Amino acid sequence: MVSEIERIPHRGGDRIQNPRQGVGPAFQRRYTIRISDSALTAAQLMSCLCEDLNVASPMEFAVFDKISGAGPRLDLGDEYDVHMPGPWNCPVRVVELDPLSFRFATLEGHVEAGEIEFRATDTREGDVVFTIESWSRSGDRLADVLYDRLHIAKEMQLHMWTHFCSRVGELSGGRVISKVEVHTERAEVLGDTRLRARFLTRAATAVFTKGFSMAARLRGGRPLHTSGLVFDATLHLHGTSRFWGVPLLDDTAEWRGIARLSRSVGLPPPLPDVLGLALRWRQPADTASRLGGGAAEDGELTLAELLLATTGRSVLGRHLLRPASRWSPAFYGSLLPYAAGDRRILLGAVTQSARTIPAGDAALAGAVDERPMLLELVVATEFGPWEQFGELLLTGPARSDDGEPMRFNPAWRPIPGLPPAGVLQKVRGPGYAAVQQVDRRAGATRL
Repeated sequence: MVSEIERIPHRGGDRIQNPRQGVGPAFQRRYTIRISDSALTAAQLMSCLCEDLNVASPMEFAVFDKISGAGPRLDLGDEYDVHMPGPWNCPVRVVELDPLSFRFATLEGHVEAGEIEFRATDTREGDVVFTIESWSRSGDRLADVLYDRLHIAKEMQLHMWTHFCSRVGELSGGRVISKVEVHTERAEVLGDTRLRARFLTRAATAVFTKGFSMAARLRGGRPLHTSGLVFDATLHLHGTSRFWGVPLLDDTAEWRGIARLSRSVGLPPPLPDVLGLALRWRQPADTASRLGGGAAEDGELTLAELLLATTGRSVLGRHLLRPASRWSPAFYGSLLPYAAGDRRILLGAVTQSARTIPAGDAALAGAVDERPMLLELVVATEFGPWEQFGELLLTGPARSDDGEPMRFNPAWRPIPGLPPAGVLQKVRGPGYAAVQQVDRRAGATRL
């Protein structure tokens, strides 16, 4: 079917949107009716349509308004604006015309990029077959979402052209033998961004997984954050000034869990290292169910995890790891984004205490034993300011997990309402799973 797209000629003239310029997969759609005992031949039927397209167009779905061309009759080079419910005005131009068919090409501003043909043929049995056939892709990313993801434009288009075919049958004065036959073929287009992203994700996953698995074998089952300290954690949540549709960011609640702080590479203090803060907590499962996480009995809890590391706080810095030489004061960010509805967000935790805690295990254990460690929980869009939505309290005594290493995998224990977004987030889950398989073969305990 992609070859059919490729056979569409490069049309002359300005503002034409051919399918090579579109977004998403390519679609070939065909709507066909067979008419028996027609009072009109195929050529006569097409001539009637050329006189007035609205004679067959379902006015509740679409109205053809001629905006360029002499006279009311359809002619080569004429332009029409197809008015549809909502923001759906769709400009087209007549690029082919003969006694048995005519073809439109979409123009800039149309929700699709491609061409659509209306044709009729006389059969040997004396019937007339009328067909509407299109070859197109979505004109932009919004149209791609509405058609291929939400199916809104798809349903509107289906009703529009099936009604058009039925009215052509009435116009012929004959009898429609069967219901409108609808046939759709879909194909991914080489070079499409979604197809490239899929290939990139698979390749990156393979490289990431193999690299982490090898590092895990060389480092006794754990490629990074080989040792750390574990503390009790309490999340005090109060929400923000806006509504996110996510329990973690909207609820007023107190959730309990654990936190693990560790040095990434394992360089000895006082050398700076990327510092990690891994969180695991329990929250009511009915909250997860409310957001599509599955039904649960009242009172049941579900596990959620979040991985943070020392990053910058600026728009650029929040996407970059930043080695640090102290646990506090410091900023810990998620580095990779999450999807909160149609927004991409980043999460973070920042220590506001005036006391300095050097990035060593002994200093950390002593400081938290002396006084709990308090961090502000913050959220930001990828380019927006940080806003506090709660507090994180870490309390002692500190525990080492060297004997039974803790394993975190947010892909297995996602935050309800916050699916990971982007290629690197999709890569991370399989990579962590591969590392933990190495760890199990080594006999370590996975928690």
